[in-house]
Amino acid sequence: MIHLLQPGEDSYKAVALDELRASKPMLKDALWIDLFQPTDEESQFVEKTLGVDIPSREEMNQIAESSRLFEENGVLYLSCWLLCLDTAIPTNSSVSFVLTPNRFVSIRHSDHHAIRIFNSTRSRLQTRRFHSGEGVFVDLLDNIAGHIASMLRLVEQDLNSLSEQIFAEQKAQQKKLEKLGLKRIVQRLGKRNSVVANLRESSMSLSTLMPFFLGFAGKRLKPHVAEQLKSLERDIKSLRQYDSELSSEINFLLDSTVGLINFEQNQSIKILSVAAVLVALI
Repeated sequence: MIHLLQPGEDSYKAVALDELRASKPMLKDALWIDLFQPTDEESQFVEKTLGVDIPSREEMNQIAESSRLFEENGVLYLSCWLLCLDTAIPTNSSVSFVLTPNRFVSIRHSDHHAIRIFNSTRSRLQTRRFHSGEGVFVDLLDNIAGHIASMLRLVEQDLNSLSEQIFAEQKAQQKKLEKLGLKRIVQRLGKRNSVVANLRESSMSLSTLMPFFLGFAGKRLKPHVAEQLKSLERDIKSLRQYDSELSSEINFLLDSTVGLINFEQNQSIKILSVAAVLVALI
């Protein structure tokens, strides 16, 4: 599927390949071309029309930084890890960007909230009409950072709830703990730890991606876009500290829960030992 965001618009729209073939300027004039689960035919058409290389799925999943961030013939190729909500436990998948001075192309094979909200201005906190590819790209990075922050906040709220149940003193809270079960709490903490680890990987990839972009387009950025990028760099730094604190909290709660499980097991063993002695005496 191909989405286009044209100059002066505030959201992207899906465009059929046949329509683009009939009007190639529509593709060349776009500020952002989003290739979502593209077919080989769609990728090849965009590649040939724009004169850029579209990375394959295998190339997008390269781990080495030199394969994920590089410049070639005046075109910048960037890849980052973004949280994908397609599975029961959210995982990261690679998203690539191909940037030229006039536009950029995104290539993704999974759905991501931060990109999806460009389909509807009502889903975004701030909307504005775009007139440069760099402006769209920085706004997209801002949305990605915002989504990471929102997910970390949800994890924090869940950890606060679990903490109250683990260290319950009131009878009502203790009943909740008994109903939930300590082993299920361990499983829940494990899932939250996985989410935080993926969010950390995502924020780290953004923190390495932005300097490459700044070196490529820094002199051309309009003042408000440059200021937005500087603010975004500070936000990413704060997010990395935030997820580190959440990881420490998860480890503390996990250790505490395992300790309670061991205590319960020891108590059960003592009760069984006493019962065995009484049976023997009888």
